Amino acid sequence: MKNIVLIGMSGAGKTVVGKCISKKMDFKFIDTDDIILKYTGKTIEDIFKYNGEDYFRQLESQVILKYCLGDKMVISTGGGAILKDINRKMLKKNGILFFLDGSIEVLISNIKASPSWEKNRPLLKEGDLYNNINRILKDRYKIYQQIADYIISIDNKSIEEIANEIIIIFKQYSYCS
Repeated sequence: MKNIVLIGMSGAGKTVVGKCISKKMDFKFIDTDDIILKYTGKTIEDIFKYNGEDYFRQLESQVILKYCLGDKMVISTGGGAILKDINRKMLKKNGILFFLDGSIEVLISNIKASPSWEKNRPLLKEGDLYNNINRILKDRYKIYQQIADYIISIDNKSIEEIANEIIIIFKQYSYCS
């Protein structure tokens, strides 16, 4: 059985949707950012500030390599995890990739609803949030689309609706494989 892998921008709800899916399917939940936080004992903001984005991306790749070959897992990736070719290959190797796609307005609303969002989203905190998300999304959108097995629109849907949609697709995929 393959894993469910959630990809998409910050604010797409990968963590909350992933936890919901995990509970409903009795799969193990893995959040790559949370594992990095536990491993380093630092916030993502501090890692970026003191060690740089490249170091963070190396840690992210190590986490993906360690966990993606298991099974019966829901893996929530950081928004930029798909930037490295090795990550894309490893996630695809044993996972069905779901791109949680949302409008900039929904992403901003979700981000602002998250407590102390600045500490976990250093690429978004400087300057105008709308412009930052728009710029990053333009850089990543094609990659998300190209590697996703399924694109799930998150706009105007509850966490439960998104989770149920993914579960139905995953079960159909697993049944047909």
